Amino acid sequence: MLDWDKWLLISIGGGHATGVDKVAKKLEESITTMFTNAYVTIIDLDKIMEQKGSKRTYSDKDINFEDIFSGLNDISHKGIDIIILCGCYALHNKMINKRSKLRIFLDSDNDKRLVNLIKKANTQTPDELSAIITEYMDCLRPEMMKYIEPTRVYADMIIPYENESVGSEILLDGVVKAIQEIDGGSSRIKTVPVWNYETEQMDVQKERYYDLS
Repeated sequence: MLDWDKWLLISIGGGHATGVDKVAKKLEESITTMFTNAYVTIIDLDKIMEQKGSKRTYSDKDINFEDIFSGLNDISHKGIDIIILCGCYALHNKMINKRSKLRIFLDSDNDKRLVNLIKKANTQTPDELSAIITEYMDCLRPEMMKYIEPTRVYADMIIPYENESVGSEILLDGVVKAIQEIDGGSSRIKTVPVWNYETEQMDVQKERYYDLS
């Protein structure tokens, strides 16, 4: 049973093929490197949808959010549980948004998402390329506009795709603060985070995204 006083839910949403799973993995690696008493569980909503295959409706009906939420109770460790919910619909459910300590939207333009989808599919023939483009135009693009894009209003921070590395570091800063708040500032940190830019730059970037104080 999940100890609600010792857990942290982080939701990372965004459009198709914008790398929300990669950001989640990078965040998991950083947290487990820094904290000895933090346990990270990643729930990838996009993988859950992929399992539906041809049964997908390309809408919010493809995810059973009640099952996702109730499943949190099966997560339990002796320490602080960090749950990272990632995927296109990570910011869609009001109940989950209410429980999320941090809500992130990874932003990208239509052309970039299409290019990423083509690369991800590793298309080898004109027919395969045509199928990807058809799915994008007929299903994914309308899904993005109707169901996914509107969820960005619930985000605490919007990370532009081209600034993913900077945004990830700022996100990590916010997670560190949240973990220390949960544990009364006594969380055991194994290493000090190494930022890939100067402190002055970080202060500027914080103002562009959100206040971490």
